[in-house]
Amino acid sequence: MKRLILFSFLIMTLFSCKTLVQKFDERLEKKYIKKGFVSKTIESFESKTHFYDNQQNDKPVVILVHGFGGDGKISWWQQAKELNDDYRVIVPDILWFGKSYSEGDPSLMAQIEMIRTIITSEALNEVNLVGISYGGFISLGYAKKYAQSLKTLTIVDSPGAALSTEEISEFCKRVGAESVEDAFIPETAEEVDRLLRFSFRKPPMLTDGIKEETIGLYFSKHPEKQAELLQELPENRDWISGKVDVPTLILWGEDDQVFLVREAKQLQKMLDAELKIIEKAGHALPEEQPKQFNQYLTDFISQVRD
Repeated sequence: MKRLILFSFLIMTLFSCKTLVQKFDERLEKKYIKKGFVSKTIESFESKTHFYDNQQNDKPVVILVHGFGGDGKISWWQQAKELNDDYRVIVPDILWFGKSYSEGDPSLMAQIEMIRTIITSEALNEVNLVGISYGGFISLGYAKKYAQSLKTLTIVDSPGAALSTEEISEFCKRVGAESVEDAFIPETAEEVDRLLRFSFRKPPMLTDGIKEETIGLYFSKHPEKQAELLQELPENRDWISGKVDVPTLILWGEDDQVFLVREAKQLQKMLDAELKIIEKAGHALPEEQPKQFNQYLTDFISQVRD
């Protein structure tokens, strides 16, 4: 019986136009739907913002903001499914990733206003905002501009204004990339492999064919626009520096190769925030240590809420 099922799956795969990565993506979306999430889109004259919403309208709100190297649903599945019962969970695709796009100029401020659009359109109050990597910059910038709409802020493996030009250069040398854009916007299977190696403590084992299939779906969907986002990011360093008027937690993977623990400690001083460093995790902390991550996050939100 098992052989018959396996044979049927192989036949369907061979005669399907969809790649294995596309099928994985569809299965992941079905998991969200099974958990009660609804796919929503907000459209304006120049932008389309996509997000998943479990519509638990009577629960505290958590918005999970992803970074480069994926979209919302693949970045936050381990959190979305665990938080689903106790929180209203919203998982957006940031602009120029996943199903979100804008005809406007790529910038950190455009991403911040995209989060603002979701919060205002859904009439959300006392939001618990969580952002990882580039999503951490977005979340920090949002807290600087719209602190009154937030209950808590959680920054994950994202140094904010603590990131210096020298540290960016060190990172590129460390991972063997010519530039930040070269590191985070892969164009070949080899470059996807490099990205996975510096993002994960224990990178997933994927064939070269699957790595190539991820390009254009999870990586490098709009490479020119994404490159502009990275090039523009340092221009925001001054205005996102300093404390924010929101209770803040910093979560960091002990083995993060992108942003080192020393940068977490610099950010902690800058924000006067609580810092938790999680062992046996790299830059992809929420995926590598979801149980510990989720516990620290929910404990923090509950503590502030109470």
